[in-house]
Amino acid sequence: ECRSICILSGAGVSVASGIPDFRSPGGMYDTLQPDLITASEAERDLMSMDPTYVVEKRMFLRNAFPYLEVRRPFILGTRDRRWKATIAHRFAELLHKNT
Repeated sequence: ECRSICILSGAGVSVASGIPDFRSPGGMYDTLQPDLITASEAERDLMSMDPTYVVEKRMFLRNAFPYLEVRRPFILGTRDRRWKATIAHRFAELLHKNT
């Protein structure tokens, strides 16, 4: 007699619909070009050494531009409906509607 369901998933659910992940070859970290990002030289150096820095909270609080710039293609793709929901997305939606 469950009243709640929790779905644990990973990036693969969205990758299946064509949304690139962060870590795979060709993903956000792999294609990051710190020299083209609105950031201080020190921030660009940190992103060059560790691409994950671009999505860290402390970086975002100091300078949100790098995060927003690297997420822009995803945001525009969502707006343009470039990606379609996968069966996993639809299943989660079905559970939500029927629980």
